Amino acid sequence: MEADPAREELSIQAVREAAERIAPYVVRTPLLRHPLRRDCELLLKPESLQPTGAFKIRGAFNLMLQLPEGCPGVVAHSSGNHAQAVARAAAVLGLPAVIVMPSDAPRRKRERTEADGAQVVIVGPDSDERAKRASELAEERGLYPVPPFDDPRIAAGQGTAALELLEDAGAIDRFYAPVSGGGLMSGCAVVVNALAPGAEIVAVEPEDAGDTRLSLAAGERRKVPPPRTIADGLRVRTPGVWTWTVLKRLLSRVELVSDAEMLEAMRFALLELRLVLEPSGAASLALALREGEGRCGVLLSGGNVDEALLAQVAAAPPRAG
Repeated sequence: MEADPAREELSIQAVREAAERIAPYVVRTPLLRHPLRRDCELLLKPESLQPTGAFKIRGAFNLMLQLPEGCPGVVAHSSGNHAQAVARAAAVLGLPAVIVMPSDAPRRKRERTEADGAQVVIVGPDSDERAKRASELAEERGLYPVPPFDDPRIAAGQGTAALELLEDAGAIDRFYAPVSGGGLMSGCAVVVNALAPGAEIVAVEPEDAGDTRLSLAAGERRKVPPPRTIADGLRVRTPGVWTWTVLKRLLSRVELVSDAEMLEAMRFALLELRLVLEPSGAASLALALREGEGRCGVLLSGGNVDEALLAQVAAAPPRAG
């Protein structure tokens, strides 16, 4: 039996090894510099430019390139971006994939998951329900689980985004990224802590999905009711068991943004940066626009947005205040 990866530590060396491992399969996204104000420069990492439209492809490939020999296939659960990443990695690596998705997953994300050959199993909208069904399918069919966040191999892959950002940007004062289950932020926090130890590490959550903020205040993992935020990629109800051990140690703070702020950040990205972002991908930008100061590294996590919402965002007047 292999060692339980959830018991392993994550190091900057593991992230560097992940970067080398996944390099043939992912895009090294550019660093975009945007002078927001005289006292603030945004150093933007648009993971929306990945082949599947989000950072998730980094972690999926890092784990799946380390699967045991003779693996019969994989199973994952996701509202969309992890689903697409696992489906794409499985297609490239020649593996069967089964993906459990919620009934309210964006149509485009489901279609793209199926287009890469994955079998999609639909359950209710709650993240706990899809995790339970994925676990059942792993047991029933002997499939290898590819968790969306709670695994150091996933986190190491996601952390390569921060590694690239710091290699290209140099010193920063703050680092902003969205947090949900914690795979992205735990991997990135390890990198920022190692390479930019003076930088503030700021996690961003939607207002009604503030489980990490609540957990930090309580000193232990807490669960929130099923979130209704427009940010479908940030609806996990509690931090991961393993990711929490990293988040509570390395995060400087967690801040909340409203759906309206995320929509306005999407509009800013579209009109000022010429970038398409989804609400989850715009969460970190929303906070940076509100409070950014100094040299701010901002991870834009994804751009898989429905056309109707994008058209609505483009046509909306600027938000007052």
